[in-house]
Amino acid sequence: MGRLSEVFEVRERYVPQIGRPSYLLVSLPDAGLVGSISGEFLINYLNLREYGEIYSNKHLPPISHVVNGVAKSPIRLYHYDNFLLLHSWIAIPANSINHLANLVVSYAEKYGIQTIISITGVPVPNRLDLEKPTPYWVASSEDFAKELDSLNLMKKFVEGYVSGPYAPILFQSAKKLIRNLLIVVESFLDLPDPEAAAVALDILSKMLGFKVDTSSLLKEAEEIRERIKGLMQQTRQELPNYSGLRPSTYA
Repeated sequence: MGRLSEVFEVRERYVPQIGRPSYLLVSLPDAGLVGSISGEFLINYLNLREYGEIYSNKHLPPISHVVNGVAKSPIRLYHYDNFLLLHSWIAIPANSINHLANLVVSYAEKYGIQTIISITGVPVPNRLDLEKPTPYWVASSEDFAKELDSLNLMKKFVEGYVSGPYAPILFQSAKKLIRNLLIVVESFLDLPDPEAAAVALDILSKMLGFKVDTSSLLKEAEEIRERIKGLMQQTRQELPNYSGLRPSTYA
């Protein structure tokens, strides 16, 4: 296959062998950092193998993510059994999200990925009053929607708007006939929401077939919020450019 992107460069240390059915998970900072918290939890909990990095001189801010004294790209690729994870440690600039969406779908094509799964939050004004936030699904095709309906793991996001980093991934997936599931969990807008991430991870584990104990997310919620407040601040600055995910009817 030719070059994946004219904008981003992908560097891989090895070619991952992916089981079937195969998935590409995408965790990018957005409302409540639900996707970011979920992705970082999977990296640590399942001890995912980091195998690749994504670079761009023009479309990413001049930031390196330093890990154990080593400077790395803030967008990296991880591998575990039957799925790959594309995880960003920084907020994606609004003018870069379409380019990144093209890369995500091209990368899924390269590895014959059957399903792309993304996780995000939907801000709700009564989030503080919710004992457990409700998860919803958005699908890239009618056939996939019927399948998700039959699983009965989440409610259908009936009507509304998806914008921000995950919207163009849905569009591009539909265009390339790759199944794409967006897991949407009720969340805070600009406060990190580990509880919402725990709900998404429970659903993800049932779909992908791995065991997960999210109790640590709930126990360490305040510690997590404190640790990633810098990422939340950076994401907060981009959220107005994303316009957010605004449902009109989603129950």
